[in-house]
Amino acid sequence: MRPEYDYGEKVRVLRNVRNDGTFPGMDVGKILVRRASVGYVRDIRTFLQDQIIYSVHFVDEDRLIGCREEELQRAGVPWTLSLFEPRDKVIARVPLGIQGAMMLSSPSFGPSTPVWSCCSWRPSGSHSSPTA
Repeated sequence: MRPEYDYGEKVRVLRNVRNDGTFPGMDVGKILVRRASVGYVRDIRTFLQDQIIYSVHFVDEDRLIGCREEELQRAGVPWTLSLFEPRDKVIARVPLGIQGAMMLSSPSFGPSTPVWSCCSWRPSGSHSSPTA
């Protein structure tokens, strides 16, 4: 198990990170850092010998937060705006697929995990509309 990111590397968090009760001075459930926030890896540890945990210093928020590898990406990788978080429930207005495999038919109700990985959402004026 080798870390993907190195000490001092600039990374971006992929989802909102909420207090699970381990961050002192804030209520459980409060957002600690918002998705797309950028920080720097300060420390690398393991949890239960099978998960790498990065201590990331988010400078704008001045918070040091533990993040799992799958919650981060390199800051230089292009960021695609999305209206949804993983595990959000969505109603598809159009059929959605990945490389020809139907993920959600229209209209259907399902988790946004497939939507997260296959669709880009671009703001258009004050409203946002999907591009599939």
